[in-house]
Amino acid sequence: MATISSIGIGSGLDVNSIVSKLVDLEKQPLQNLTLQATNTQNQISAFAQVQAQFSALTDVATRIADPSTWSARNATSSNSNAATITADGTANATTFSLDVDQLAQQQSVSSAAMPATTTFGAGTLTLQLGTWDTSGSSPGFTPSTAAASMPVTVLATDTISDIASKINSANAGVTASVFNDGTNERLLLTSKTTGAASGFKVTSADATLAGLVFDPSSSSTGTMTDNPVQYAQDAKARINGLAVTSATNTLTNSLPGVTINLLTTTTTGYVNSTTIGVSSPLTMRISEDVTSAVKNVNDFVTAYNTLNANLAGLTKYDSATKTAGLFQGDSTVVGLQNVLRSMLGSSSLGATSQHLSDVGLEVQLDGSLSINTAKLSTAANNGTSLQQLFTNNNNDPATNGFALKFKTLGQGVLASNGSVSNETTALQKALASNTTEQSKVNDAATLFETRLRARYSALDAQMASLNALSSYVSQQVAQWNKSSA
Repeated sequence: MATISSIGIGSGLDVNSIVSKLVDLEKQPLQNLTLQATNTQNQISAFAQVQAQFSALTDVATRIADPSTWSARNATSSNSNAATITADGTANATTFSLDVDQLAQQQSVSSAAMPATTTFGAGTLTLQLGTWDTSGSSPGFTPSTAAASMPVTVLATDTISDIASKINSANAGVTASVFNDGTNERLLLTSKTTGAASGFKVTSADATLAGLVFDPSSSSTGTMTDNPVQYAQDAKARINGLAVTSATNTLTNSLPGVTINLLTTTTTGYVNSTTIGVSSPLTMRISEDVTSAVKNVNDFVTAYNTLNANLAGLTKYDSATKTAGLFQGDSTVVGLQNVLRSMLGSSSLGATSQHLSDVGLEVQLDGSLSINTAKLSTAANNGTSLQQLFTNNNNDPATNGFALKFKTLGQGVLASNGSVSNETTALQKALASNTTEQSKVNDAATLFETRLRARYSALDAQMASLNALSSYVSQQVAQWNKSSA
């Protein structure tokens, strides 16, 4: 008997078409499962976007809740060529006058001019830091208790350059350099820092080194004392008429959070605190810089409105297209909307302004916030009222400042056990379960197809056998009829 090579040949039936249609019927549940999987995946993507927007709102709220965010200050000087001013967040808004009577300076002295190859002979120079008092007829020197005298050994062969190098190596608070006028050289000594206490004297018991001695308190001649000298001195200024001194030309402790850099004097004929001369005071102003505060509030409104619009779109029903949002009626998303809107209408106790609407942040019918620029500007320039509205900590989530409220809410929502994370986890589990169900349907359909093809193959073989028998019987009948005729 001939072998059947293709199913359906023996029976004459379109077995492949029959099996295909029956298997398609078996797979019908996949249609709903696929639609459910697509919807779940869309919901997961939507929640990821909600999570990102909550994170953005939380970041802004966290920034606004930080006191340093509100610490920006504007500081101006009426003459920045004479003095400049900066202020940090601890500085109070104020205006004051500044007189610069005297700038701080280093002590500077020099030797007489001499050929570069000049040597002095062996001996010892002694350098001592201290304070010079030049108010009397003869300068007086008070040695520093913080710096010991420093001996410098000079050899008979040492030149000015050698001696300068040794003084610098001694690290005695004095810098030595060689000044060349084109013909001769001088030893130039300068204190390393400004301020009256950075003065110095140079002494020696060796007559050969007399030309390098500086001690105005001694009557000796032929020393560096004979040359022009710039004595070290403190800076002296007056803030609102009150005397201020500083070893440098930077005032840092006169007013909290304020730094003043003195650049030139504004007083003519100043001698001392009793002989002031003619003053030309500067006006220094410190004010709160509300630019960053207003920007932060704008950022808050933008972040909130972005999240609000997304949540509204996810829960709405479009009557025109008869299409429901991905989360219409979803308790988690609707609950988030209600919490956010309720929080907008709450209050912040302890501030002059207690509601967002008091500073121009007005809730619209769609739940979004709009900014009344005029009211916000007024609030921003009203001392710390705007700051308190956002940052007051009453240890009560219901009455805390709005930045603290939204920061706490966001952290809770985004936590590993928060509502957004829990909803996302539930959706991912549903998607995984859907994938499992689809696999089950496909596996069942495959087994079903295998059984069908086995049955139709058996039917095909049986029908082929019967057809062959029928053909044989027909041939025998025909042959018998011929024989009978």
